[in-house]
Amino acid sequence: MGSASSKAAKAAGSAARKYPARSPLASAATNSPAPPPNATTTNAAPQHPLPSTAKTPGPTVRPTPSASGSRSEAINLDASDPDFAQSLRNIGPVQPNPTLSPTSAFNQNPAAYQPDPRTNPAVLVLSARSELANRADAEIAETGIRGRENKREFLDVYTIRQILTFREQGRSNDAIEKHLSLKKGVVERLGPEGVFSLIQESGRAEKGVQMV
Repeated sequence: MGSASSKAAKAAGSAARKYPARSPLASAATNSPAPPPNATTTNAAPQHPLPSTAKTPGPTVRPTPSASGSRSEAINLDASDPDFAQSLRNIGPVQPNPTLSPTSAFNQNPAAYQPDPRTNPAVLVLSARSELANRADAEIAETGIRGRENKREFLDVYTIRQILTFREQGRSNDAIEKHLSLKKGVVERLGPEGVFSLIQESGRAEKGVQMV
């Protein structure tokens, strides 16, 4: 019993309800591309450009000067900087300030420190030896030339032995010089008797010269 409307409502309540998985409006909104934002409808605040820092120079920072006797990392960085190296080449060598100290003054003439060859003992000895060698060669070259009085000044070992032998025999210096064709005063240069003497080894008949 009951009316038809109540029966229809009861049948609708007992039936299972089915809901769609996705909304048709949401599906259409997902598949369609998003419209570009409108500058007039956006609520974001306008962005102002940042001020340029290149126009206004900042504060200059200078490092504290420091001196070091060892090579540090800062020195290596300066050495590898091409601009710094070019600046050093442009500056050139540094000229020291003039000073009155004789020890620290820079001498532009290094030849002043070289010894004078006229007072150098080694140079004087070599010059004297060269002069004596030239005179001895000239004396040998004139030996035997006719018409010249060839008086010898330089002695060899054989001539010295003859002079010592004549001395032991009691001859005078003038007689020895005349006999051996020596210049006057050559025998006297050997010194007085006893400075040089002849020695004779056992088993040998030839005598040698020894300085006493």
